[in-house]
Amino acid sequence: MTKRKIEHPKVFISYAWADEAYEKLVLGFASQLMSDGIDVIFDKWDLTEGNDTYAFMERCASDPSVTNVLMLLDPVYATKADQHSGGVGTETQIISAKVYNEVTQDKFIPVVMKRDPEGNVCKPTYLQGRLHFDLSTPEKYDTEYPRLVKTLYGEEIYAKPELGPKPSWVEKPIVVIPKALISYDALKGTQPQKEKSRAFAIALNKISDKLKTFADRMEGDILEPNDYIALYDETESIRSDFLQLVSYALYVEESHRCLADFFEENENYLPQHGNSHCSDIVKIRIHELFIYSIAFFLKNKDYSAAGYLLGRTYYNTNNRLTDYGADSYAMFYSGAEHQGLDQSIDARDDKRYLSGTGKYWIETLDPAFCSKEQFVFADLICFNYSVYGSDYRNLFLWFPITYVYSNRYNSEIERFSKKLTSHEFAQEVLPLFGTETVADFYKKVKEIEDGSQEKYREMRYRGCFESAPLLGNYIKAKDIGSFR
Repeated sequence: MTKRKIEHPKVFISYAWADEAYEKLVLGFASQLMSDGIDVIFDKWDLTEGNDTYAFMERCASDPSVTNVLMLLDPVYATKADQHSGGVGTETQIISAKVYNEVTQDKFIPVVMKRDPEGNVCKPTYLQGRLHFDLSTPEKYDTEYPRLVKTLYGEEIYAKPELGPKPSWVEKPIVVIPKALISYDALKGTQPQKEKSRAFAIALNKISDKLKTFADRMEGDILEPNDYIALYDETESIRSDFLQLVSYALYVEESHRCLADFFEENENYLPQHGNSHCSDIVKIRIHELFIYSIAFFLKNKDYSAAGYLLGRTYYNTNNRLTDYGADSYAMFYSGAEHQGLDQSIDARDDKRYLSGTGKYWIETLDPAFCSKEQFVFADLICFNYSVYGSDYRNLFLWFPITYVYSNRYNSEIERFSKKLTSHEFAQEVLPLFGTETVADFYKKVKEIEDGSQEKYREMRYRGCFESAPLLGNYIKAKDIGSFR
């Protein structure tokens, strides 16, 4: 339900008189609201000696021009409210009746200003079930105060996403490949690692053969949108087989090296056979499967394996810009090949997506393998490595086409970045970016932060307000590894 916009908010502040420090805190809060265009009725400003305090409070709580009543909570307020003592007790009698009798009302807003010595939020009994804003610490104040002000103006804090179409996978049957599952399950056994590595490589070769066979197919020059989507869906069983195999990678030593060889071999096969829509589709699948592989190792905290896939030098037979065709994982990025699938998804839904391919990847995501947030996080790590990584050998940065599907309020990339303040965690993830020491990683982040690294520019979709997030959006270089 859309909120009613409030052009000129007017609030009454209910609080408990306590020590001088707390009264200064309340006064500062009231003053900040006034500076942000919110008219505040406050006893220190509006109540003079001789006035009837009960009548003043009742009038403010009932006045229709008062758009909200803010109840500033601290341990003293909670005690006085429950004991019905003092001015707070009087206000409680007035406010609680309205809270109880007007179930749907949103005029009365609890605001936590101070906690008890044990760190607990203290609420009067009649407010226990109501949501509150928490301004009790400097960190919370910085994030919660803007949310409170938006609420007082009747603005939406979180915009409701646009309703999308029914995912195409809803009507698809779940396909299980029992023979592959049984075969791959043997990788968990006790046979020598050399045998496991050989079996893993053989399974990857079989998947490669399927991709190459599909890439060699010839289709007409023009495909209808539904035909292009159906063609892409034909390779879904290959994706399923690949993901099932990769899910056993932790049981196989050096599995990440086999995966790197798999991607390099298949990518180099395509330029020689890039003469059909099928070849384009395999290119897009390779791009998608690479992100899935990074997501798997990140999910399992195998930062060395993920770092190997990102930092390895790949031989690219189509690269004439570097000596000996040396390239990075950017060679697995599908660029122009996206267009057909992008346009087909747009036509299917009669919309103009920022990336139809990214939309379809999220729509058809395999949730048994990784979550949407983990997949997007992997795409963003590919982007961040192209900025911060020590062994990136491509002229172009990796553009994370799925970044718009990250949870903007509590994303995996934000949590990961903030954890880098821990020296122990920073040490743990150094292999992911190919750096030897925390100091070396600090230098990489500092270069971008200072603008001295010319290769980086802010990356975003054309016409999109949000840019692809970097680690540096959430942490300053000086704070990396600053805590034990």
